[in-house]
Amino acid sequence: MITDKKDYTFEDTSAVKLQATPAGVKAFIDARFGLSVHWGLYSINGRGEWVYFNERIPFDTYRQRLGQFNPVRFDAEEWADLMLEAGQKFLLITSKHHDGFCLWDTPQMDWKITNTPFRRDVLAELAPALRDRGIALHFYYSLVDWTHPAYRRDWPAYVAYYQGQLRELCTRFGKIGGILFDGYWPRVEFNTPDELEYFQPRGPWDLAGTYDLIHSLQPDAVITNNTHVLPRPGEDYQVWELDLPGQNKMGFNTTDVGDRPTAAWWNLNAGWAYAPRTHAVKEPAEIIGKLLETNRLGGVFMLNVGPRPWGDIHPHEQHALRKIGELLRRTM
Repeated sequence: MITDKKDYTFEDTSAVKLQATPAGVKAFIDARFGLSVHWGLYSINGRGEWVYFNERIPFDTYRQRLGQFNPVRFDAEEWADLMLEAGQKFLLITSKHHDGFCLWDTPQMDWKITNTPFRRDVLAELAPALRDRGIALHFYYSLVDWTHPAYRRDWPAYVAYYQGQLRELCTRFGKIGGILFDGYWPRVEFNTPDELEYFQPRGPWDLAGTYDLIHSLQPDAVITNNTHVLPRPGEDYQVWELDLPGQNKMGFNTTDVGDRPTAAWWNLNAGWAYAPRTHAVKEPAEIIGKLLETNRLGGVFMLNVGPRPWGDIHPHEQHALRKIGELLRRTM
């Protein structure tokens, strides 16, 4: 996998008719600090959100996790209260990651949280808890889907599927703050047979149609695509993954800064998802430094945690978030 291909092409989105409203963009900029959450079936064994691909787990084996996922400690009110303590103004949660598992009761498929022993719709519980506290709800959505059969065999059907899911996310949970897409990386070149099978899109995503769909249903919602290149028409802000805006210490971001608002997407722990074997929570003072530097550059800071498989945020991460909120209040 080559991550810095120079002669890349990007799907043309010039046909878009809509962008987020100025009020929606301002609300995102004014938020300054949000919580990101990576959570799903991959948390069960704690080996990261890419475990299905990295370990080439057969789908029939991975599907057994559907009967094992029972996050009885999940409490939307508790998560929302923790965000208030941390001084965070929005939540960005993985509605669907690359493994295709959905955290809401989508009618389009059975690969979802309501078909686990838990049987509850996490997004439906989070939406009112956040709204009651004045916290915006953003959805992460993976364009790549390792487990949906249409992704590999019927591209038009897959595009219709994912756009149908986005319609659900935009109409079932009240007002949302935005959507972050992941899995479309124009500068990445897939080389091995496995990379091509799991990642390679089989056709155009219809991003222009997707962006207009979202903006027509949720005019204030800000859209970004974690492409590691400059934003295209229809996208409302530019995000850097594990780098500050304009930096590329990771080697896959761009140093080009466009004319849209910016955001830095950071980890509180060593990785994105729950991984006890590599558990290493960063010092709150270090995080505050990154947050304030991002804000100084005019950007929004998104700090990620990976809840545990039984539904709670790790106590060490909770402690750090509360300390960050305390330090943040001292700077005001």
